[in-house]
Amino acid sequence: MSYLRIQLIGIVMSRSSQADCYKGPVVALLLLITLTTVGCAARLTQFQGFAQAGTAYVKVSQTVLTEAATASIEADSMIAIKGREALKTPEERRNSLLESNGQLRERLRLLNEIGKHGRLLQSYFDDLAALADPNAPASLAAAAQGIYESISKLSPTIKNASLGGLKVQDAIPAATNIVVHAFKVKALENELKARSSAIERELGLQQAAFKVISDNLATDLKAKLEIQESEEVIEPYSQGKDLSVDWVQRRQEILQAQVAAGSAKAAAEAATKLRESFVALAEDRLTEPSITELVADINSILDLTEKIQEASPPK
Repeated sequence: MSYLRIQLIGIVMSRSSQADCYKGPVVALLLLITLTTVGCAARLTQFQGFAQAGTAYVKVSQTVLTEAATASIEADSMIAIKGREALKTPEERRNSLLESNGQLRERLRLLNEIGKHGRLLQSYFDDLAALADPNAPASLAAAAQGIYESISKLSPTIKNASLGGLKVQDAIPAATNIVVHAFKVKALENELKARSSAIERELGLQQAAFKVISDNLATDLKAKLEIQESEEVIEPYSQGKDLSVDWVQRRQEILQAQVAAGSAKAAAEAATKLRESFVALAEDRLTEPSITELVADINSILDLTEKIQEASPPK
């Protein structure tokens, strides 16, 4: 862009000594080409920034999914240990554990599908960023369509799933009517017109899935942390015996994790912001400051998950 502008400025300067009738058209041409070039670059930057936000979202959402899986297994295991004495025979204990294992496997499979769904959305956003480049190859449009088809194949399983008695379908937000902006790069405009509404629905599905996951994560962490607090903090203190050297540290970690558990819904909120930002992107309303804020908000979720991880039992 800068090289083109320098050339045009040189043309204007070289013709400044000529008749005034030549100056107007040249200056107008310079302004038109400069504004067009800047506009294309700005839109390309918008789509690149949104793709970066998508990458950040996948990073933190994968962390939340891992924590959700870990919390489910640990909470279920602690509850199983507490309830073991009430099961009188080996057969009762075996059947109870086999049933729990089966339910956990189903939950882990669903969490894996949600993670795969999010990673495919990230790939789609990367393709959109590439399509925003006027020099992008024509094959990118077909690649974007192929990624969407893979996304849509995962959707029914997630949409019809339940976690902890909560249905994902019940948490899906209402659809947003998208008015796609006219873009200079027609391949990008055509892709958005063809699939932006469908992608908005897939982001709504991510939002719903993480709403349900967040509610379950908070429940699982509450059960796990209450047992840890009782066994590692309250009971040792109440017995009047010497406390372990890490008693203060464990008390702090568990209390901090309880606060973090109450904020686990941040992942669903990040999905909500990503969906709303995608609509603004398709309508050419998404600004660079908004993208920067979006990425910062998404990355802040890692602080919450780190507090949860700190409360894991010491090795």
